Amino acid sequence: MTGSPGESEEVLRARYECAACGLLSTSPNGAILRANQTFCRWVGYEPHELVGARHLQDLLTMGSRIFHQTHWMPLLQIQGSVAELQIELVHRDGRVLHTLVNAQRRVLDGEACHEVAVFLAADRRKYERELLLARRRAEELLERERAAQDALRVARARLRLALDSAHLLVWEVDVATGAPTYDPGVRDLLRLPRGAAMSAEVYRASMHPDDRAAEEAALRAALAAGGDGVYAVEYRLIGHDGVERVVSSSGRAVYDDAGRPTGFSGVLQDVTHWRLAEAALRSQELEARARAVLAEQLIGIVSHDLRTPLQAVALGASLLTAAGVTAAQARTVARITAAADRANRLIADLLDFTQARLGGGLRVARSEVDLHGLVADVVEELKLAWPGRVVEHHRRGDGVGHADPDRIAQTVTNLGNNALTYGAADRPVTVTSTVSPRGFSIEVHNDGPVIPDELLPHLFEAMRRGEQQVKLGSRSVGLGLFIVHQIVTAHGGQITVRSTPTEGTTFALSVPSSPETAHATE
Repeated sequence: MTGSPGESEEVLRARYECAACGLLSTSPNGAILRANQTFCRWVGYEPHELVGARHLQDLLTMGSRIFHQTHWMPLLQIQGSVAELQIELVHRDGRVLHTLVNAQRRVLDGEACHEVAVFLAADRRKYERELLLARRRAEELLERERAAQDALRVARARLRLALDSAHLLVWEVDVATGAPTYDPGVRDLLRLPRGAAMSAEVYRASMHPDDRAAEEAALRAALAAGGDGVYAVEYRLIGHDGVERVVSSSGRAVYDDAGRPTGFSGVLQDVTHWRLAEAALRSQELEARARAVLAEQLIGIVSHDLRTPLQAVALGASLLTAAGVTAAQARTVARITAAADRANRLIADLLDFTQARLGGGLRVARSEVDLHGLVADVVEELKLAWPGRVVEHHRRGDGVGHADPDRIAQTVTNLGNNALTYGAADRPVTVTSTVSPRGFSIEVHNDGPVIPDELLPHLFEAMRRGEQQVKLGSRSVGLGLFIVHQIVTAHGGQITVRSTPTEGTTFALSVPSSPETAHATE
């Protein structure tokens, strides 16, 4: 053992024993010949328990023993030394110590021995593990970044495809300067020649003068601090070819946490063809509406003018009857009279339809009326018109109603004819009139096929005819229920219908007693 000149043997021994690393000497077969206090303390043994009593291999884990036998010893034989070998020592209490080992083969007086220096590597291994984890995290983040870049490229390609398919042009605004920049496709929108400069000034100059103020106001509102950032406006552009085009421009601003705008992106779309198509459609609708009004006016005029010749036909038939005719002639006159009556009813319906559609609703003249007596008279008329069918009348309550008697009679007639047409021929049609201080109501009930659910919402529309009526070849034009609804509405009342297989079909109208609730002018 050597040291600095002048140092005593005791000082050198103390330095050896208390060195910052474990020091030991072993024979070539691993028997421990000497070990300092540092090494003994690290492995938990006293010097006498190691020196001459154990081999170094006894203090190694199984993996380190194999490494010692297959790597360490051959290298020492070949090289004479090894450095920074990672070896695992086993503490007396079973703990594993991670160490780095340097070893050198030395021969003294013809005897070979191995000088070994042991360094604890726990901190180093921890650092290496952290470094390895950091590297792995960096590699994962790099891979995620690459994947994100790839996904971004795909998303941009898809966005460009979607924009091109929808003919959308992107534009953005630099919030700091307020200067907009436009997609290169805007050049084609403005029909600019090749090589012409495309700038915000050129775009603004192409905007129709009457639309600039509205567009600028919308953009200012979108970029205002604390706003919702939404921008949507339509305006006209006048291209280099002189053609005026309509564009739809929309976008949204992005805000920071303080509510200040940090960016703005928008899209442009040429909607000229759509607007022209909408204008043409509106023109067609107005034209169709005008034709419909004209047709309804003609119906009213023709219906009104037909009344005079029909009255002449009816008068002639009555005169023939009064003058005396044969039985065969009487039957012919009866058919003429019935046909004239049907024509008169049809004309009356057409006139009511025209008044309801063009005149803002039917007009009614309300007065006090014996509702039960009025309904009873109509029921008797129905019995005469439908021989062989049973029509029953039920009365509830006493008092008078406040209504237009002619219009209420017309309503009961239409509902009764409807029930007799669609109801079961072997079942009675029931008409129930009810009078109370709150007003009056009338219900018309028949048994038979139910009204289809899809038809119920449209029953009171004009020109609606039931399937049975169509099959029977009825001459009705489908105005009866429409006129009923108009009459009830003019009285300020309501009409409903319910139809089930077990209860049959019931039309129920109710009219309030107060005349002020009527919708039509009397």
